[in-house]
Amino acid sequence: MKIIHLSDLHIHGSNDDNQALISALEFISKTYTEHILIITGDITDDGSPKQYEKAIELLNGFKGRIYICPGNHDYGAVGNLYSEERALRFDQYLSIPLEQGGTFRGDCTPVVNIVNDGKSKVMLIALDSNLETSSPFDFACGEIGPLQLQALNTLLSTSSQDMIKVLFFHHHPFMVNDPFMMLKDAEALARTIYGKIDVVLFGHKHEMSQWENRWGTKYILASDNSSDKNYAKEITIDGDVISVAIVPIRTQKMI
Repeated sequence: MKIIHLSDLHIHGSNDDNQALISALEFISKTYTEHILIITGDITDDGSPKQYEKAIELLNGFKGRIYICPGNHDYGAVGNLYSEERALRFDQYLSIPLEQGGTFRGDCTPVVNIVNDGKSKVMLIALDSNLETSSPFDFACGEIGPLQLQALNTLLSTSSQDMIKVLFFHHHPFMVNDPFMMLKDAEALARTIYGKIDVVLFGHKHEMSQWENRWGTKYILASDNSSDKNYAKEITIDGDVISVAIVPIRTQKMI
């Protein structure tokens, strides 16, 4: 089983502004025909209806093998002003049409999907890490929140141990020196998942990074803003063996 990790697509309402992303998605569709696609938020640039309509148009061809979570730009104008209306659009335009196995607004429970290719059984766990606040100074920060953490803890405590577990959300948990973008309850998340998750994926900072054997987790991967980049991380799961590589997401002529 192979997974491509993308993030921060920042889709606009017009294709004229999405050409770089369109070329990447076309390449991924043709080159990685069996890969799962995980996108860790900021799928749209400001959560407007036109942007969500364009997002489902561009991503619908991956239905059945695409899994997503929301970012602050999906839920707020310019990524700074939280809007309940924009937040609800994420489910209306993306989560439900892409058949994500759950929605991100309402009961504060993780969105869970089980993928089984006959050799590897993988639990994909998506969280909503957006902080609901009226302050433009706080909204780019994230928060998992006590209810979602409690639900995650219950899930991890009761789920089968023979599955590989991949957790993904939008906000960067290691940005402790940036009060405007940090995940406020990163320590609580670390305690909840310690030794129970195999791979953690996120974006937000627009910078690709990798940590190994941190938080009791084999791989923690940060994606950059994939719409403007030539490479992405590929996670390979072969039984209980996990490996990570960097792969191209554009034709060689464009790199």
